[in-house]
Amino acid sequence: MLSKEEIIKSLKGGLIVSCQTEPGDCIHNDGQTVVTMAKAAQWGGAVAIRSNSPEQVKAIHEAVDLPIIGLDKIYYDHMGYVIMTPTIEHAKALWEAGARIIALEATDRPNHLGVPTRELIPVIKKELPDAIIFADIDNIENAKAAAKLGADIVAPTLTGYTEATAYITEPPAFRDIAQMCREVDVPVVMEGHVYDPESAMKSLYLGCHAVVVGSAITRPHFIVKRFTDLMSKFPSDSNWRNDEKTWTGPITQMNK
Repeated sequence: MLSKEEIIKSLKGGLIVSCQTEPGDCIHNDGQTVVTMAKAAQWGGAVAIRSNSPEQVKAIHEAVDLPIIGLDKIYYDHMGYVIMTPTIEHAKALWEAGARIIALEATDRPNHLGVPTRELIPVIKKELPDAIIFADIDNIENAKAAAKLGADIVAPTLTGYTEATAYITEPPAFRDIAQMCREVDVPVVMEGHVYDPESAMKSLYLGCHAVVVGSAITRPHFIVKRFTDLMSKFPSDSNWRNDEKTWTGPITQMNK
């Protein structure tokens, strides 16, 4: 088995493909869709896969020989938003399913217990010492805080999705990302709203270690909508950027 350092090095300059479906997706089924996505990504030269839920991680792990970044999106009714991998139990389930890289929200936003989500980092580091911790953050302050707590990788996945970054209406925020690459002491992986190879190359040029692409590759309904919105001159009641940013689907419910 590769060491943590070897896995991180293997991602350098590469494309990570996010292969996810959720209940309510027109492409959601018993797991075969994400496996097909992952096989196609590996064939195309991807260096890793990002996947949501232990079930999908396990299916991909059994079919594809690439590192898997695993996360578990949990929606809390009383909070009104999703938290990625909110507890150590969720992290352990992803590890058991085959994810050697554990992704979690690592911001100052409170979790379901009122504790900043980034406080889970040292818990994972202690309980799963062989896991690579992939911190999904929103701004440079939380990127630095996550690195200080022990994250191995940070990614601006949540930029534009939190109250602190609501001012960013058109991600990716390349200026902020360049600052992260200069000032954060761990690798920065570009993630979020990368729609074309040129943006991926720009991310690498600015100093990102690797690039994650999801919707532009593996969400055919959004790919189609990008075309139809442009071809119909952006009707006032339809905008694929807003649809992609706000759509969550009827994901797993947890009210505790």
